[in-house]
Amino acid sequence: MSWDDLTKDELLSRFLQMEERINELEEKLDQKNGRIEEQNERIEELETRLRKYENPHTPPSKRRSGTDESPTSQDDEDDDVRTDGGTPGRKDGHDPEWHSTADLDEEIEVTCDCCPVCGDRFDESVGISPRLVEEIPDPQPPEITRYNRHYYQCDSCGTETVAAHPDCPDEGQFGVNVIAQSALSRYDHRLPYRKIADRFEQLHGLELSGASAWHATERAARAGRCEYEQIRQEIQDADVVHIDETGIKRTYSPAAQ
Repeated sequence: MSWDDLTKDELLSRFLQMEERINELEEKLDQKNGRIEEQNERIEELETRLRKYENPHTPPSKRRSGTDESPTSQDDEDDDVRTDGGTPGRKDGHDPEWHSTADLDEEIEVTCDCCPVCGDRFDESVGISPRLVEEIPDPQPPEITRYNRHYYQCDSCGTETVAAHPDCPDEGQFGVNVIAQSALSRYDHRLPYRKIADRFEQLHGLELSGASAWHATERAARAGRCEYEQIRQEIQDADVVHIDETGIKRTYSPAAQ
């Protein structure tokens, strides 16, 4: 049936149906454009994160693996904000601080004989790509030394004397390095005695009990007692002494009066 055969009412009905259909299509188009706009914003946000986390100057702790969930934009902002309100890193105007590398202990030539793809043999290298690697040695086993301390008796007065060695402690079976490391672990690293013993076993395979670690720190204290007393006497005799004004809470007790 052609348009010429339709009546006026039929034409009006067809026109209203077409207008309603056009409105539906325009509404769907607006929704689709809205989704496309949201997707473009999301793509731009992800590209910004990708440039941030795959930057070669970004530290490994800031990088994210491809399997991790992408953090929200608020999380990205929180990564660069400290709890005290500041920002990480040195302040503007300060000189950068670079890691200084010590002198080389060993240099190893790393070569390759053939191409890993086609198997063709190489004639000679066309250059060197150096890489400095700093490593700590494997756990060192303890050294066990027996000091045969000879003792003597004076023919005149009968006094017995035992020969001394600077590396041989006056008491105990642990050397000066064990004593010093025990004291450092206790007072510098704040480790309990049980963990000090675990540390010696992990690093050196040295079996040490918590009580032995405590005795080692006590020997270190006794060894430095003379110098400690000397420093204290110098402080007491000084004309001016700097003080520590750090506050400390004290509980008032009427019973103490």
